[in-house]
Amino acid sequence: MKRKTLLKGAAFLLGFLLLLLAANGVMKHKTVSDSGNQELLNAENMYALTEDSVDVLVLGSSQVAFGVSPVEMYERSGISAYSIGMSQASMVSNYYWMLEFCKKQDPSVVMLDVSTLFEVSKETSERVSADAMRLSPNKLALARAATALHEESMLSYVFPLVKYHSRWYSLAAEDFGGYDNDYCYRGLNITDKCKKGLSYTTLVIDNDDPEADVREMYDYQVAYFEKIVDYCLENDIKLLLFKTPKGSWTLSDSNQVQTLADSCGLTYLDFNYEELLEAIGFDITTDMKDKDHLNTSGADKLSDYLADYAAAQYDLPDLREDLDYDLQINEKLYETERTDAYLCATTDPAAWLALLKEHSDCDIFLSTYGDTAGLVSDELAALLADLGLETDLNELEEGYGFVAWLTNDGTSVEEKTEESYVSISGTLDNGVAYQMTSRNQSNRKQSKQLIGGEDQSINTPGLNITVYDESTETIIETVAIDLETGEMTCVTRSD
Repeated sequence: MKRKTLLKGAAFLLGFLLLLLAANGVMKHKTVSDSGNQELLNAENMYALTEDSVDVLVLGSSQVAFGVSPVEMYERSGISAYSIGMSQASMVSNYYWMLEFCKKQDPSVVMLDVSTLFEVSKETSERVSADAMRLSPNKLALARAATALHEESMLSYVFPLVKYHSRWYSLAAEDFGGYDNDYCYRGLNITDKCKKGLSYTTLVIDNDDPEADVREMYDYQVAYFEKIVDYCLENDIKLLLFKTPKGSWTLSDSNQVQTLADSCGLTYLDFNYEELLEAIGFDITTDMKDKDHLNTSGADKLSDYLADYAAAQYDLPDLREDLDYDLQINEKLYETERTDAYLCATTDPAAWLALLKEHSDCDIFLSTYGDTAGLVSDELAALLADLGLETDLNELEEGYGFVAWLTNDGTSVEEKTEESYVSISGTLDNGVAYQMTSRNQSNRKQSKQLIGGEDQSINTPGLNITVYDESTETIIETVAIDLETGEMTCVTRSD
C-alpha cells in the first residue's frame, strides 16, 4: 500500500510539473517588436546546433538580428557563424547568452555590437532574454542580474507564469504552436522592409559635431562589457567590436567606444563612418529597414565585409570545402524569403524582374494602364518573356487593354481587347479570389488588380504588377513601371 501511495504521489507530482512547465512556456511576455517572436525562435534554434560547429558568435541587440547574416558570411568566406540578437538586449543579456552559447560551442571569435552601452536596460527586454534561455545556471544568474536592475521578482524571470498568469484571457493560437526551425537562419531576421527618404548626410557621423548631444555610457553596461572582455581573454577568444549603421548613432558615441576599445586593446569597426560605408557598398535608398536598422540587403553587404575581415585577421577554416558541413537551415525557404526581401528593396525595373525569376513559387498579376506599343525596351521585353509572358507588349495596338496572370506552375493566362475594358477573374488553388481589369479608353484609363477582394494596383501609367505567394497568402510586392520614363514605383510594407 505504501509503495502504491508513493507511486501515485510521484505520478501526480510529475504530471503537475509537466503541466507547470507547459503553462510556463505558454504564459510568456508577448514581444511587441516588429520581428514578432523571431528573436526567441533564433535563440531556441541555438540549442539545436551541432556541438562545436560554430567558429564565430555575433552578439548584440536588434541591430544584430537584422544587420548581420551568418548565412551570407558562410557563402562569402566559408565562416561558420551564429548570431544572438534580441531587441534592446543589454550587455547583461549579451554576457549570459555568451556563457550559455559556449556550453556547447567553442568559438574562436566573438563579434559584439556596442549599441546598448548607451541605452538603459529595459525590464521587458531582460525578460524576453530570460524567457528565451532554457533553465540553467546562466538563466538563474541572468534572472538575479535583472532582478537587481529592475527590482522584479527573480522567480518571475525563471518562471514567466508567476508574472503573466493572468494572460490566459489573451492567449491566441500561436501561443500553443510548436517550435519550427525552418524559419531560423542562424540568427538573421529577414525583413521585407525598405525605408525610403532617409538622409545619407545625417547618417554619416563624419558630419557630426563631437561636442553636441553627448551622452554617457551606463556603468552597469560597461561592467558587463568588461565581463565579456575578461571571459574572451581567459578563453583565448578574439573579441571584435563593431557598430552597424544607425541613424541615432553619433560621433560622440563612437569616440567614447573607441577610447574604451583602446583601453582594452580591442579593434573597433564603426560602419557609421563614410569610409566604411563606402567599403561595404552601402546604399541608403535600398539598405535600411528604418532609420536605425539595416534590412536584408544591407545585412548582406555588412556581413560580406565582416566575413572578409574575419578571414583575413583570424585563423578560421573555410567550411565551403567541407562536404560534411551542414548550415542547419532550410536553404530553399531561406532563398525564397531573401528574394522577397530584395524585391522590396530594388527600384530598378530590370533588376527587379530578374529577381522575380528567382522566386519560383509565386503568381504574377500584370495589367496595363495606357498604350505600351514601342515603349517596352528589349531588356524588359526579354525579362518578361523569361517570366512566361507570351504577348509582345510592343505589338499591342493603340487603345488595347491587356491583362495577364503568370501562374506559379509556369503557365500563363493572357487577354487583350480594344473594347471598353478587358478582365480576368477566378479563384486560386488556395481559395483566394482574384480579378484583373485594364481600361485603355481615351477618357478613362485604369489598371486594377483585386486579390482576395482588396485592390493592390498602384494604377499609374505603364505596367502594374502584383506578386502574390499562395502558400503564405501574402502580397510580396506591388509595383508600377512607367515605360516612358523607366522609373518604377514600389509599394512595400515599410512605407
